[in-house]
Amino acid sequence: MSSSKFNLSHITAGFTTVLVGYTSSVVIVIQAATAAGATAEQIQSWLWALGVGIGLICMLFSWWYKKPMVFAWSTPGAAMLVTVASQYDLPIVIGAFVMTGALIVLTGLITPLSHALARIPAYLGTAMLGAILLPFCLKAFQPLASQPISFLCMFIGYLLAKRLVPKYSMLILLIIAVVVTLVGGGWTSSGIDFSLAQPSWMAPSFDWLAIVNLSLPLYVLTMLSQNLPGVAMLKSHGYEAPVKPVLIGTGLLNMAFAPLGGFSVNLAAISAAICMNEHVDTDAKQRYRAAIWAGVFYVIAGLWATAVVALFLALPKDVSNMLAGFALLGTLLMCLNISFREGGFQEAALMTFLITLSGVTFLGIGSTLWGLLTGLVLVRFSPTK
Repeated sequence: MSSSKFNLSHITAGFTTVLVGYTSSVVIVIQAATAAGATAEQIQSWLWALGVGIGLICMLFSWWYKKPMVFAWSTPGAAMLVTVASQYDLPIVIGAFVMTGALIVLTGLITPLSHALARIPAYLGTAMLGAILLPFCLKAFQPLASQPISFLCMFIGYLLAKRLVPKYSMLILLIIAVVVTLVGGGWTSSGIDFSLAQPSWMAPSFDWLAIVNLSLPLYVLTMLSQNLPGVAMLKSHGYEAPVKPVLIGTGLLNMAFAPLGGFSVNLAAISAAICMNEHVDTDAKQRYRAAIWAGVFYVIAGLWATAVVALFLALPKDVSNMLAGFALLGTLLMCLNISFREGGFQEAALMTFLITLSGVTFLGIGSTLWGLLTGLVLVRFSPTK
């Protein structure tokens, strides 16, 4: 029965969506929290907030609109935080998360603002994103010199998994990582704690430079790499996205969960497709149930974030870097393809890419915004425009 509340295909699709989304980037979220100065208990709170927040909004929006609306955290946003968050104290980082949520709410309330953001050329947005991701991908290959056996096991395992079972490649890589670590004697934990995670309140503090260098880039990345593609994904499967309610709802949720570590809640893009295709249900009107199940599994993952954090913190740094880098290779390839295929604007994309990659700070403003601003100026005065 397609309309059954416990349709196996709905449950399986929901579980797979969370599994793919979680295993592909949770290590990056943990690295971001660590860079921000969070303790192990506070990192658990970050994952608790993300899991519970994303799960609740998945269930609420999918049930209310009867559409498969899947939400996630911003992996590009987490990657950006890894490189920038260490420059600020944790309360200031939390305050920046609150301001990011406020900006997303304003985008939902002020239509011209969302239109202006949508007009940023895709090749500039992906060039900026590619520059943020490149260092992670490069770090994945550095252990070849110091730990060649571990590297080769993970690299060959990754290549085989991508070709044979691409949907579960990161899960397989995680299993290989644990085995390699145990065999090599690099395991740094006496056991995995399966007790329920506890949210930890982190009082926000506000700093204008953090708003410029954390809130604005996180906002732009969330909108360009998550919300806009998420809307497009829904439309490509025949669903009209309630854009304003999504932006206002996710923005308010970001603000509410930010003091617990919820740095980003937004529409999912790639993983969302798992709940939208005909394999989930031949009746397109019933596929929203798969997204509701995805919400259930996100809540479960959030509640047991203690075990997730213990697992990843027990892995050696080199192994964690390989997991993060291999997880982002596909996204990096997509960014480079989009960034440099527009012949008349390749120079603008290149400048955006290089300036963002440089990590420079000028007048208190970080390289992420300088890269994007430079690209926009070059496009504006391009002779091919």
